[in-house]
Order: sequence, then C-alpha cells, then structure tokens
Amino acid sequence: MANIKNLLSELLRVEGVNAVAVVGRDGFVIEGLAGGGRLDIEAVGAVISTGIGSAEVMGESLKVGEMTQAMVEYKEGVIVMGLISRDAILALVADQKSNLGNIRYQLKQRTPEIARSL
Repeated sequence: MANIKNLLSELLRVEGVNAVAVVGRDGFVIEGLAGGGRLDIEAVGAVISTGIGSAEVMGESLKVGEMTQAMVEYKEGVIVMGLISRDAILALVADQKSNLGNIRYQLKQRTPEIARSL
C-alpha cells in the first residue's frame, strides 16, 4: 500500500493544483501538501471541514442524496472536496484556469487508494 503523502504528492503534480489535503471532520489536517508555499495547509483544513458540513446539509435539505463531491468556483480558483471515509475529507485547491475534468478524473482514480491508506 502506498504512503498517503506520496499519493497526495501525485495529485499536487497535476497541472494547476496548488494544495491537497486529507482533513478530519474536526478540521485538523491528517496529511496535506501545498505547492510553492502559497497556502497554509492548516487553514485549508479548518475551512474545508466547515464547507463540507454546509454542502451535506444542502444535499439533505434538497433531497438529492448523500454528498460525494462538491466543487466551488471562485474568481481566482476552485476547491474540490469529497468524503473519503466517515471521518475524513479529501480537498484540493486549484487555479481557475486548470482543467477541471482532469482534476476530477485524477481524484476519482486516486481517492480509493488514499482512503485505504488512512
């Protein structure tokens, strides 16, 4: 089984990805990496845990089922987050001009192995 840090570093090498983290429901970072030191990975963890909770409540309220992945686009970037276990969230921060289809594909390919490495 691969090391979680190695798996996250593969995602960080995807063009346009600035940070990737596995975050506990409590907001603490289990493991995370940021490229170029542009983001504080601990801050990413804190806000992601809040964001995922909001996304789950929205899905429950609108009766669309359990959340699998959420993507939020901003003027200068995009955040993709999803549950990888009952207690862990995988989050990725990327540039606005990144290829979102490729990012979602890379996440789909790597998420099962990241979940197994927890």
